[in-house]
Formats: sequence, structure tokens, C-alpha cells
Amino acid sequence: MKNWYSITAKANTPEEADISIFDEIGFWGVTAKDFIADLSKITAKKINLSINSPGGSVFDALAIFNALRNSGKEIHVRVLGIAASAASYIMLAGDKIVMPENTFVMVHNPLAGMYGNAEEFREFADVLDKVGASLRATYVKRTGKSEEEIDALLSKDTYLTAAEAVEIGLADEMEPAMNVTASYETDRLPENVKAAFTAAQTPAAKTDPAPEPKQAAQEANATFADQVTALAEQAGLAEFATVWALDQSLGAVEAVTAAINDAREIKALCAVAKKPDAAAQFIKARTSTADVRAKLCSMLAEADEQQHIDTAPKGNSTATNPAQPVAVKTADIWAARRSR
Repeated sequence: MKNWYSITAKANTPEEADISIFDEIGFWGVTAKDFIADLSKITAKKINLSINSPGGSVFDALAIFNALRNSGKEIHVRVLGIAASAASYIMLAGDKIVMPENTFVMVHNPLAGMYGNAEEFREFADVLDKVGASLRATYVKRTGKSEEEIDALLSKDTYLTAAEAVEIGLADEMEPAMNVTASYETDRLPENVKAAFTAAQTPAAKTDPAPEPKQAAQEANATFADQVTALAEQAGLAEFATVWALDQSLGAVEAVTAAINDAREIKALCAVAKKPDAAAQFIKARTSTADVRAKLCSMLAEADEQQHIDTAPKGNSTATNPAQPVAVKTADIWAARRSR
């Protein structure tokens, strides 16, 4: 059984204990119940919680958050690479949250994949709304931001640098960059999370030197189309470079970057819905991620309705009363009565 967390007591400082969350939360048969059972055995008054996780089960995260907050212990949180999705919620259990300047937080509304009919999808959407409201309340309380401001962050995959997280109140302190190594298998991550994590892990010592004046001039003179093509190729979405380069609504590189992030999310949504071939059409049509979710739900509901299941009992196919070979005509009946 593979674990996604570890808890160790510090021998030299018995008043402190270390907890590391370093993989997908709630997977591998290890649940919040296991985490909380181990947490209850800690006698130290202070917990140093290190997080480097792409997220996972939101309900496990809720349970872990509440257990940490109700433990009566002083919780110090440090993000080592990325605290994404459900991991960002556990991060908020910290009395103090510190982020090195090369780390990230990613937040969004709860997501789920399911199979069912239209009514079941409607009911589950209500469940997601309730879970989302609970998460939003915690983010609002932590940051002091309005519900509308937090809703804007959670409505999509929002990546925040350490500086941005401190600015809005999700973290308390930014410290100099750390060179950290992923302790979970990145090949299982969605492309958007993998890209952000890879960027976070780039050692400062290997940063490319400042370009020579001539090189800088050449980059400054690069056309918008060239920049779009480079960004698309870097994201592994080169087939859509023409779409973004010719879209008049994308007049700046920042807008193209946002479109690429949306395209990654669309591909992930289509993969979850078992409709990977639909992704290209959505991306080329510049369909919003919200509309893609709605369309995929409709497609799944329609496919479910088309799967007719005959539950009638299989009886004897031989008819006991053969059908009358010739239809009876009303005119023939009246003719017979007149002939009497």
C-alpha cells in the first residue's frame, strides 16, 4: 500500500513533530481516517506540516483540515512545491503559512466525474455547489476577501505565486526560493498541474543568463504569430496555434496564455468524460470551460437515454390468435344489413 503522507517525531526537539503530505490525497487505499489516527498519537505541541501535493479527495481534505484545526496544536505550514486543489485547503489549517518564492498554490471549485442520467447529474451538481460553498467560506475567512472575489478565483484553475498568495492573504510569509524535488510521480498529474510544478522546480542556479543585446533585440522583434506558435508548441498544443494567432480577441500574449490554459483544462475534461475526440472541436470554437462542462454533461445524458433496455419478459413468440388477414370495412357491414 502506497502512502501519501508521513508523520515523524523530532528526536532532538520532542516538542515538535513533522508531517509531510507529498502525493495525491486519499488515494492508494490510505484515507483521512488513517491520517487522523496517526495525528492523534502525536504528543508534541507544535506540528511542522510540509506540503507538495497536486490535491485529491476533497472530503478527505475537509476531514484532515478539521482534525488539524481541532488538534489544539500549533500548526506551521510550508509549501515545498505546490499546494494544489484539495491540498490548498489543508494548507489553510496552518496558524502560519510560509511559501518560498518559487512555490505555487492552485485553487478551484470541486470537480467530479460521474456516470448517470440527467436527473442524477442535476442532483450531483447541487452536491458540488454545497461542497463549493463550504470551501469558499474557509477561503473567505482566511483571506478576508469577499465571496465574489473568492468565487472569481475558484471559478477556474487559478495558480498563485507565493507573492500573490501572500498578497491576498492565503499565505502569511514569502521566503527565499528553495530548490525542491518532486516526491510524487509527476506522470500521473494533469498537464496543467505538471507544467506549473515543473516551472516551480527549476533551480535558480540553472537560470539562463541574460541575453546579449542582439539576442534581446531579436526576441523583442518577434511577431505576435511567432510568439503564439512558440507558446503553443511549448504547451504541446501546436495544432491550435493558428486558431489563437488569428483570433482577434487575443491581442496580447497574456490572453493567449490564458487560452492555452483553458485548452489544457478542456482536454482534461473531455478525457474524464470519455470524449477525448471532442476536445479539438471545443478548443477551435473557443468554447469556454464552463460551456464545455455543460455540453459534456448533455452529451453523456443523451448517450444514456439512447441506451434502451428492454425489461419486458420474454414470452412465447408464437401468436395464439393469428392476426385477421383482411381488415373489416364499415361499408361492408352496412351493405350486409341492407341485403337482409
